[in-house]
Amino acid sequence: MKKELTHEVADLHQLLKSASKDIGNKKSWVGKNATKWHTDIEGQRRTLKRLIDELIPSVQKEIDKCPEKVSPQEAKLMNNDMQRY
Repeated sequence: MKKELTHEVADLHQLLKSASKDIGNKKSWVGKNATKWHTDIEGQRRTLKRLIDELIPSVQKEIDKCPEKVSPQEAKLMNNDMQRY
């Protein structure tokens, strides 16, 4: 899960950067509205980047709370618990 999340975080960073760059390059849209929209998306990109960057440490913190080994019964209970999300 953490490995997949790491790849997804990298993909999200690139997608957000590309979206902002596409609008900010002034090739597809120009004028006051384009500039404002680009400024807004840049602010949102920074906010999302900060939140995304908190994901992996949060996941690792939860992983660290888990015991290294559990009985088959505990594993089944944990799996059932995860199914609810």
